[in-house]
Amino acid sequence: MARLRRGYVAGRLDTDTFSRRVDRALRSEHGTELHGLTADLPRVRALPRLRRRRAAGLLASAVGGRLVLGRSPGCALVFHDDTVSRRHAELRMVEERWILRDLGSSNGTWVNGRQVMEAEVTPGDEVQLGGCCFRL
Repeated sequence: MARLRRGYVAGRLDTDTFSRRVDRALRSEHGTELHGLTADLPRVRALPRLRRRRAAGLLASAVGGRLVLGRSPGCALVFHDDTVSRRHAELRMVEERWILRDLGSSNGTWVNGRQVMEAEVTPGDEVQLGGCCFRL
């Protein structure tokens, strides 16, 4: 269902096709039936793991405890994927907690499979910006 939703949000499926496929997915009795419903949609690409040293450097370089994530070269963490907005989301430190906030992106920001406008994130959380997934 999440893959169908991402395909619809990214404009790869029109409304009628999306509705038919969701209906078929809900009526399916076996997992093998589901593959055919998403075979023409690109898979979510996972980002390569950042080495701990590089990740620590990114967090240390956060100006005022703030990192902007997006497609723009001016972002602290740059994604080379058209489903990620130029300035997609911001990760900032607030009272010793990391908060992820969507910056009005086209394809949404997701934490652990739930779409969010703003959410507290912790190590191990899975974050998805557009079609890119990574684990904190």
